[in-house]
Amino acid sequence: MIALLYFFIALICTFAGAITGMGGGVVIKPVLDLLGDFDSASIGALSSITVLAMSLTTFARQVGKKRNTSIVKLLALGISSAGGGVLGQYLFEIMTKGAANAATVKIIQNSILLFLIVCIFFYMLFREKIKPLHLQNIVFYILVGILLGVLSSFLGIGGGPLNVAILMLLFAMEIKEATFASIVTIMFAQIAKVVTILASGGFGGYDLSMLPYMVVAGVLGGLIGSIVGKKISSKITAVAFNVMQLAVMVICIINIVTSSVALKA
Repeated sequence: MIALLYFFIALICTFAGAITGMGGGVVIKPVLDLLGDFDSASIGALSSITVLAMSLTTFARQVGKKRNTSIVKLLALGISSAGGGVLGQYLFEIMTKGAANAATVKIIQNSILLFLIVCIFFYMLFREKIKPLHLQNIVFYILVGILLGVLSSFLGIGGGPLNVAILMLLFAMEIKEATFASIVTIMFAQIAKVVTILASGGFGGYDLSMLPYMVVAGVLGGLIGSIVGKKISSKITAVAFNVMQLAVMVICIINIVTSSVALKA
């Protein structure tokens, strides 16, 4: 029964993540925190590998399509996010070693995520009134990729809404273009995180008992999401994006409250 629960959590989250460019990890991570069946490190690994499966599937289905953003800039964004992913995983390991307990780690991660989601929600709500910057220099793509990779890996969320919002704001991407670029960034960042874990001792210390079910769900979510994503309008994509953000806000607040209570107990 528990395997079925984790399968459907991963399926629903990665399906929505493939459509919106949020990746799915932005929901998977706080939901698994809420369930409390695994420690923070295992949750981060489960989320990252599931999102990686989704992003690889979505990328494979969309890579051949004509894009407004050049392949060179997309690769710069993706490769630099991989470097950021390595740094983010390193910072996460420092935090988990320095934190007094698992509840402290959850509070820190969920608080940062909640702050980012609130900022992005209001940006998306009023984006028509905010003029994008139209940055074109490839250096900016590299710097943004590093930043997104760090946050993606450190928070264990895959990047999600932050990717889409920043790409729209800085590079004036239309939401569907930003969605694909976000998937590219997520894919590279999660590859880097998985490689970093393998290079630093492997997954021996992680509880990955639910991983097979979640990976299958991630592939299916990416496949179905990429098919549906082609058929819906940019307006519906934006609505789905905002709905996911609201859901994440609520889950983050619950996690912060429950973890704070656990600390005082």
